[in-house]
Amino acid sequence: MKWLSNRYAYPLVAIAIIASIGLQAAWLLQLFHAQQVQLKRDLEQALNDASRTNDYLSVARGHEKSENFRNFFLSPEWLQTKQAFVKMRKRHVSARFESVMNDDSTFIDISLRIPEKKGVQKKRKIVRIFDKGESLETIQEADERDLKRMDSLVQKQFEKNNLNVRGYHLLHNFDTGKPEDMKLWKQSQKADYRSELYAYNIYFFLHSYQYVVPSLDNVVIYRMRYYLISSLLMLLMTGLAFYFLFRMMRSQRLYTHARLAFTGNMTHELKTPVAIIDAALDAITRYQLANEPAKLDEYVGISKTEIQRLNQIIDKVLNLDELDNGGIRLRPELYDLQQGLESVVSAMRLGNPQQLQINYLPSAEPCFVDGDPVHLTSVFYNLIDNAIKYSGKPAVITVTCRSDAKRVKITVQDEGPGIPKQYQERIFDRFFRVSDHPDIHNVKGSGLGLYYVRQIISLHKGHISVQSSSKGSIFTIDLPAYHEI
Repeated sequence: MKWLSNRYAYPLVAIAIIASIGLQAAWLLQLFHAQQVQLKRDLEQALNDASRTNDYLSVARGHEKSENFRNFFLSPEWLQTKQAFVKMRKRHVSARFESVMNDDSTFIDISLRIPEKKGVQKKRKIVRIFDKGESLETIQEADERDLKRMDSLVQKQFEKNNLNVRGYHLLHNFDTGKPEDMKLWKQSQKADYRSELYAYNIYFFLHSYQYVVPSLDNVVIYRMRYYLISSLLMLLMTGLAFYFLFRMMRSQRLYTHARLAFTGNMTHELKTPVAIIDAALDAITRYQLANEPAKLDEYVGISKTEIQRLNQIIDKVLNLDELDNGGIRLRPELYDLQQGLESVVSAMRLGNPQQLQINYLPSAEPCFVDGDPVHLTSVFYNLIDNAIKYSGKPAVITVTCRSDAKRVKITVQDEGPGIPKQYQERIFDRFFRVSDHPDIHNVKGSGLGLYYVRQIISLHKGHISVQSSSKGSIFTIDLPAYHEI
């Protein structure tokens, strides 16, 4: 499993992410084409409705109250008839159109001429019959008016259907089918959308109307905005899931290595005092030191010291287990931190009389907190003991205590080599120790002291921080001051 995770985990995740991106891209591309087709249908329907409305308005004068008149010219059947008539020229069919409007009715006469042979069609004779009092000039004026109205109706239909597109109309000569503006026609050949040809008034033998939209991409993407957002969120969540999974796996692997290193270090830590005690007891019995009280006291003293070391190591392990299981229960009381600091500093000076200087700078006022004296004293012991061990010889340690109305601050400063910046956050992790090699440490320790310190300070609703450089390190404990309720 280790071989699989280390060698193939990252490539497999990379392949999974690439496959997810590819599938999402293929789905979005397919959706883009589907939305583009639907948008063209919506545009065509809008032009269809605009053409029917404009056709009705072009002949509605005097017939506004006629429901039958309105229903006919607004019916899809009439539009289909007109569209079929407009498209007939593609079939080489010539047509004759006549419309007569009276006060009570409207006559529309359409006749078709179908040649027998496709390729020998003669030049068509254009036949146009106008209503009485109308001429080609008046019809052209009406055609221009209806064209403007057609543009306006098209835009209204677009707004009604939320079709935020920008385009232009292109007119085709009804008789020849050729575009009126060749420049616009050439531009339209590259456009994303070109509508069908529509007759926009009753005089549809003059022009056919076509609407052109150069690009539909922005509108399609806007319609797909929720799909795009959901797709991006899905990819982001997938990436984050893999990221946190690998981070957890990496943390677990580091934790496993740390525990292995901790086991090795603890084995050496335990073997040392046991070996010293064994040697001391062996010397007492072998050399019958009962007859030499001075040496006997010396060896007994050594044994007691090593037993204390064993107890301290055991206490650290037990405290770790209690912390992990939430078993530590504080017994808070009104406590002056300076009492604990003074006792720890005195014990350290007594236990390390040579090559050690501890400068203790207490506050003029008591530093009262609502805390557990036992655990806070252990915190001070761990910090000062670490400062001594990592300072080298001679060790110079400075301990201060300051308080104000709200907070109490304690600092422990050493003049050691300092802690590299990349490790300053990790030194409070369980089992972590700063070293060039994970299994070799120049200073003996379990990697539990600072972890225990941070947990105890957190339980007291405080926090601990470190500042370090090549000239030494400063650990600062910040605790809430005691206040009577």
